[in-house]
Amino acid sequence: MNKFSKLVVVVSIFLLLSFSLLFVTFSKGLQVPYLNNIVRVVVTPIQSVISVPTRFFSEQKDVLTDLMNAYEENKQLKETIMSLEGMAAENTSLKEENASLRSSLGVVSDFPEKQLIPGSVLVRTPSSWSEHISINIGETSGVTYNAPVVANGGLVGIVSSLSSDSAVVTLFTNSDEFTKLPVKISVDSKEIYGILSGYDADTNSFIINQLNSADEIAVGSNVVTSDLAGATPANVQIGKVLSVKSNSNSLNREVYVEPTASFSNIYSVLVVGQTNAQ
Repeated sequence: MNKFSKLVVVVSIFLLLSFSLLFVTFSKGLQVPYLNNIVRVVVTPIQSVISVPTRFFSEQKDVLTDLMNAYEENKQLKETIMSLEGMAAENTSLKEENASLRSSLGVVSDFPEKQLIPGSVLVRTPSSWSEHISINIGETSGVTYNAPVVANGGLVGIVSSLSSDSAVVTLFTNSDEFTKLPVKISVDSKEIYGILSGYDADTNSFIINQLNSADEIAVGSNVVTSDLAGATPANVQIGKVLSVKSNSNSLNREVYVEPTASFSNIYSVLVVGQTNAQ
């Protein structure tokens, strides 16, 4: 047996005897000052060494508990914030939908002689946002092909596809498939007629040309559907004159019109049908 092994054995025996004596002393209530001092001298450093990692792990446990509590609180706060954001978005959507419905009620009161068929937007995809919308009314509701569609207080498009219970509306912001429409511009006490022939995405405005008069057209003049078109209902609101692009021939001027209807958020629509029977 080498010296190190002997030392280990001696220390082990010493510690065993020390703890045994200490146990006997406390269990019997004996007071052996000299022995107590020896045991205390030996045990105290050992307790100090053992207490360091014990305190460390205890403190780390408290830190870990605090971190877990903070994580749970943050998780709950995030869920609350997301819920509030969802409620705010829903509230905004409902306000916009209510505004759309109120504007539709105004159109109904303006055209008591017309059959106005109410509907809602079913589908409006981001890829064709400015081109088409699908609505939840069709032939069974009285919708016809090429019927004008009103939303947010103004004309927004034409029915371009039809089924029994739904329809596709081509919007007037669709510059690739624009449906030309006869219109009239109110200038002082007279009317100037022209053709709504396109949409300018840069200025977000309609374009009117083929005017029947060389008279001056003021900015802000009102534009509605023509009363001479026959197939199209007259006096449906389109917009206000935004600017006039001059030309050497006054009849070939281009009139830019700011739409009355907002195309950003279309929730409810009115399809203009036939004239009501008197």
